[in-house]
Amino acid sequence: MDGFLYKLVGLYELLNKRVSVEETMEHLYTTFKDYIPYDRICIALLDNEGNVYSQDVQSDYKPILKKGFSISLRDTTLKEIISTKQHRVINNYVEYMKENPSSQSTKLILEEDIRASIACPLITNDLCFGILIFSSKTINIFNDEHVYFTNMISNNMAITIEKNLLVDDLILTSITGFARLVEAKDSDTALHLDRMQNYSRIIALELQKTEAYSKVINNSFVDDIMRFSPLHDIGKVGIADGILLKPAKLTPEEFEVMKKHTIIGSEVLKKASNNLLRNGKNFFDIGIEIALSHHEKYNGQGYPYGIAGEDIPLSARIVMVADVFDALTSKRVYKNAIAVEDAIQIIIDESGKSFDPNVVQALLDSKPSILEVYKQHQESVDFDRR
Repeated sequence: MDGFLYKLVGLYELLNKRVSVEETMEHLYTTFKDYIPYDRICIALLDNEGNVYSQDVQSDYKPILKKGFSISLRDTTLKEIISTKQHRVINNYVEYMKENPSSQSTKLILEEDIRASIACPLITNDLCFGILIFSSKTINIFNDEHVYFTNMISNNMAITIEKNLLVDDLILTSITGFARLVEAKDSDTALHLDRMQNYSRIIALELQKTEAYSKVINNSFVDDIMRFSPLHDIGKVGIADGILLKPAKLTPEEFEVMKKHTIIGSEVLKKASNNLLRNGKNFFDIGIEIALSHHEKYNGQGYPYGIAGEDIPLSARIVMVADVFDALTSKRVYKNAIAVEDAIQIIIDESGKSFDPNVVQALLDSKPSILEVYKQHQESVDFDRR
């Protein structure tokens, strides 16, 4: 017991260093195996829409329930844990599945050969925001002592994890709000970020369906695209209004200044996340990729560094297509909007030149969803003009 408490103090100290959830779970998985007979640990959190998503999974084998896995709460048997705020022990998933045949998550768990689990609620201020799950491939493995240990771990983790997630959200909200103020100067409408954010998400989801990207793009990647794509032009805060708002073509000298918004944007995000650096990992990693590289062209003729092909981060290749599509179909101080079909044809013509052909194909394959977002925002603009 003394050894367990010593390791628990070590976990608490680690959490207070603001390391990531992933690093916390790695530490947890390797530290407590002498006290709890688990083969896999998973932390599941509730999102704003009431879905359960896997923040991180640790195991000695390749799990099906990988990081980013998301499922509606109604398709799981976790509802009772969240509502009662009480732990749950299942020592025989085969029998449990017979009693809960509609549980999609249980089906996936059985496919992983998991046969028993202890699920502990993560609670702060009398609210359950997630669940920590210890799973084993051995039937009838868990006893009361194991329940005691897992509850102690979850109770110690809850407050710090919830606080860290809250701080991350507050900082991201502040930075995104600043990006919207910058965008408001450069657009006829404040809806550009909302549109291209949704276009980016749709394209990412379409790519996820393909064999080439199914293992590259998970739900976490899609969430990050949605979360960070509005920060793509935040570097324009460092560009003079005389250039940024010029209602005519920029001179070559002015364009060289405009190009610098990519580097400025990446530096802004690096500085903004200084307090979120965790063992070399940056909270804004995807945002920095997007801000820096969303003007890099697939043929290497873009800026700021002229990188090409798959050397350009996938996040930036996706956002570039979404951004250009919205820029073409939107009115700006220096141009009128063009028709959707004309915009799509321009993007097709630039496939393999400016744009990644796979991303262009994803745009085409998701055209109905893209048009739905476009029409929805057009209706909003028309209503605002009344």
